[in-house]
Order: sequence, then C-alpha cells, then structure tokens
Amino acid sequence: MTDWDLINEYIQRAMHALDKAHEAKNELRENATPEAFDQFRVQMQELTDHLTQLQTILNHSDTYVLNELSDWLSTTFGGHHAEYRNIPHMELEKTKH
Repeated sequence: MTDWDLINEYIQRAMHALDKAHEAKNELRENATPEAFDQFRVQMQELTDHLTQLQTILNHSDTYVLNELSDWLSTTFGGHHAEYRNIPHMELEKTKH
C-alpha cells in the first residue's frame, strides 16, 4: 500500500470519526447523562486524533510526494523500492471504528 493509499485511508477514518462524533452529540442532546457525555468526549477525542494525523500529513505533503516519486523511479528503473526515504513509510494505526 502506498503512502497515498494510506492518506486516503486516514481521510476515510476521519470522516467516519466525524460521523460517530455527530451521533454521540445527538445522543447527548436527547439524553444528557454522564454516560452520554463520556461517550461524546471519547468520540471527540478520536476525531481530534484523526484530524491531528491528517494535519501532520498536510504539513509534510511535499516530503510524501518526493518519497513516492523516488520510490516509483527506483522501482521502475532499478527493480526495487528506494532504500532511502526522507521520512519512514506511513503506518496505518490500528484504531477502533
């Protein structure tokens, strides 16, 4: 999976987290209990985490592009992935949906 595929996955996860936070907000509005508030807080923290990951990627987008280009050129002309990268390959963190 390329870094661009992972970026797309991060975006999908952030959108899913937004939906879950919205559902938790509606539940809190309809049923204001400590448990509903805790669930809302958890969902908002998950959304914040996903958006922070996306912001980090956006702050370093030029580096990701150069790494992808280097990897593509190395694979095309050398038959193997580039050995050097400015930043490590992105890892998709295992998070609960």
